[in-house]
Amino acid sequence: MSWSISEAVQWLDRHPSFESSGRFLGEPSLAAVQAVMDALGIGSKEFRTIHITGTNGKGSVARISSDILASLGHKVGAFVSPHLHRINERILINSEPVGDDLLASEMLLISGIEDRLSLTLSWFEVLTVTALSLFYAEGVEMAVVEVGIGGTWDSTNVVDADVAVITSIGHDHLDLIGPTLANVAQNKAGIVKSDSVAVVGRVAEELLAIVEGRPNSRVLALGREIVVSNVLQGLGGWRFDLRTSRTLYPELFLSLHGRHQVDNAGLAIAGVEELMGSSLDFDLVSEVLSEVSIPGRGEVLYRKPLVLGDGAHNREAAIALSHLLEDEFAGVEPKVGVIAMLGDKDAKSVIGAFVGIFSEILVCSVGDERSQPSGELADVAAALGLNAVEVPSLEEALSGAMKSVNSSGMAVVFGSFRTVARARLFLRS
Repeated sequence: MSWSISEAVQWLDRHPSFESSGRFLGEPSLAAVQAVMDALGIGSKEFRTIHITGTNGKGSVARISSDILASLGHKVGAFVSPHLHRINERILINSEPVGDDLLASEMLLISGIEDRLSLTLSWFEVLTVTALSLFYAEGVEMAVVEVGIGGTWDSTNVVDADVAVITSIGHDHLDLIGPTLANVAQNKAGIVKSDSVAVVGRVAEELLAIVEGRPNSRVLALGREIVVSNVLQGLGGWRFDLRTSRTLYPELFLSLHGRHQVDNAGLAIAGVEELMGSSLDFDLVSEVLSEVSIPGRGEVLYRKPLVLGDGAHNREAAIALSHLLEDEFAGVEPKVGVIAMLGDKDAKSVIGAFVGIFSEILVCSVGDERSQPSGELADVAAALGLNAVEVPSLEEALSGAMKSVNSSGMAVVFGSFRTVARARLFLRS
């Protein structure tokens, strides 16, 4: 018996999904995932692992980390989320999505184990065990694993990280892992194991103390053991110096938009250093950073007129995007926003970051049951003093924004990775 990729995805989509419903399956537990791992004969340390959590930035750190490790000559598996167009984008080997046949055959294996053990896995749990099983079968030496939500009870926490990265601690999923930032920090710190090196981004001292309170081998913090300096805007990216606990990397160039990506690059490099137990070759690091690209994160989707896409969907990500626009596109006017968001997100804090930046904001629906009604978004934007226009669809909103800005301005699509994914498809067509 074999499955096509469409049959495998149909089976996957029959599983309860937080991503489609906004609700978890039941009480938090790793028992079902661990049972599958045991049945597969996969231990928690089959590969050396960088485990990454954080409110924002974890996808960028994962991509940069895996690219560096692959460039070092290792066979590297990466499990990331979300995907923009195809489920294969979540499971990578040496920075490339796994093929349809390989992914389908691995899901078929997982389906048999799920049936035999009489388990009901969630959609994300299925993808987690599929990724780890596939890495094991393909002989992956090193794994870069991105948390879905939180840390302690996330299905990826069946791995014992050699390096645990916490990129940021912010205001997202407070209803699930809050209600306070201290609660969020405690949950995310759950990926730090007794023999893990913890690599932590820019967080408040009291939150860093929570991470340091976990059993660990040591903690490296951005702004303390990891220092970025001499940050200068360059053409299509950023120049900066990086000092880690192991060495100095002078005059690096990062080919990503957004000052915040410099911090993410610093965390990725420090994390890979700790996994390898040594400093890294400067030329190799420099080459990877100069060529890295991350879909849906400050991505130029179209050039005439300029269209930028970013999955920003919470307060901190929106602030980072607003700084990106002010820093790197200061002379590009007018700027028109196009937003569609999921219903469980704080629209006021996201839209509020762009007051004084957008001449107009076009609001629409993500296009599924979790979407925040466009009328509610329009009311929020109008209450903040923005010129808000409700539009029936994302495609109409984006077309209208592109006509409005003409050749001199830019349209900015944001609010959800689903929003950016639809915009990418529309512009490609």
